[in-house]
Amino acid sequence: MNRKKLLAGLLLVIVAIPCMAQGDDFGIWTSADFKKKLFTGFNVTVGGEFRTRDDSKKVERWSGTLGVDYTLLKWMKWDAGYTYLYNNVAGRTTSKGNYVSPYWISRDRFYTSLEGEVNLGRFVVSLRERYQYTYRHSKAVAKYNDDGERKSADEQITGKGKNVLRTRPMIEYDIRKSAFKPYLSWEFYNSLNDKGAIDKYRLKVGTALKLTKRQAFDFYYLFQNHSDDDEPQGHVLGLGYTYKFK
Repeated sequence: MNRKKLLAGLLLVIVAIPCMAQGDDFGIWTSADFKKKLFTGFNVTVGGEFRTRDDSKKVERWSGTLGVDYTLLKWMKWDAGYTYLYNNVAGRTTSKGNYVSPYWISRDRFYTSLEGEVNLGRFVVSLRERYQYTYRHSKAVAKYNDDGERKSADEQITGKGKNVLRTRPMIEYDIRKSAFKPYLSWEFYNSLNDKGAIDKYRLKVGTALKLTKRQAFDFYYLFQNHSDDDEPQGHVLGLGYTYKFK
């Protein structure tokens, strides 16, 4: 496939997708991961992420992850890990007309997944199935009436667990003699708390940029079609960095 045509096609997708839902939110996601090989096929990774929302004017969340991955077969990989999330939740008005002020809240997330891939010429097609459990901690939040006076009873945010199966097909293209590797993925979130109903999907297009054998960047655009406890609906520009230790 002609390299220029492929890159032009990816650029067209990036330009066209925002037109799908004008007026949605916009945020920036940045992350850094540091990976160390413990033995052949087995790696441990420590990483962190920072996200914004409300047209990138407010912090949405911070998170830190500790994970491991293992190459089971030449074409299949397993991984698992834990992520601590600290979310900034926007203020809201309740059904009774009271205002709940903005607040920060913690979440614990555990995940495990299997990913398989097949090479089709210069294309690599993969499928990842990930099980994810997230627990939101309880919290008491200040609540105000119509006159701006604080209510004697705070709004009680209860602890809540959520089970999700994330299905992500992806296609990558290996450009000859190039540090760039463009990709396109479509991820579906299937709620296991609601009989497998699809909660939302993410469409992502981007490119990896391999600087050296140890360092790489990931540039991408992402569209999410639905708001939930994790992220608002809308558009994202992202930048990721990975460093592999000896």
